[in-house]
Amino acid sequence: MTAAGRPRSRGPRGGDADTRGDILAAAAEVFGDKGYGAASVREIARRADVDPALVRHYFPSKRELFVDAIRPVQADDPRVIALAATPRDRLGEALLRFFLGVWDEPEMAQRLRAVLASVAAAGELGHALADVLMRDILARVVREDDARLRAEACGSQLVGLAMARYVIRLPTVAHASVDALVPLFAPTLQRYIDGDLDLA
Repeated sequence: MTAAGRPRSRGPRGGDADTRGDILAAAAEVFGDKGYGAASVREIARRADVDPALVRHYFPSKRELFVDAIRPVQADDPRVIALAATPRDRLGEALLRFFLGVWDEPEMAQRLRAVLASVAAAGELGHALADVLMRDILARVVREDDARLRAEACGSQLVGLAMARYVIRLPTVAHASVDALVPLFAPTLQRYIDGDLDLA
């Protein structure tokens, strides 16, 4: 968040300022605190210390701002690139460790709780979240045959785990180490990624 009391910017800031980044950071805070429905562009602008019109300059709709703010990582993040380069027979474990590593970060865990609560309250956001996960990560690691089904199956497994660990906070799952969760969840993910789906 930017320093309090700084005059609001009516246009993109000069120098090394990252206006878009400031807005996204503020949006993540507001969505994390209030959820999608109660969050307002005006509150996000206030926390970013910019004019609301500048928020709309970068993000024409609140939905677009939400999608970018809750994106776990960018598609060109080195961790995503490393994941895509993992040998296929180890991708189930690698995918699980990737997501838990991102989601276990305290700030991201808070954002994730807000995301999942918002998705439950506003069904159309589920498609936005699914599109982000599919396009940026899951579609890049699954086998080409039945790729959409494989990616959606992986997504359902990961979102279910996220709900149990970060939102509902089922005690054993919430407090388990990543190493303890790997043998429980990685084999299923591996089958979705590269195994026989028994569709006949």
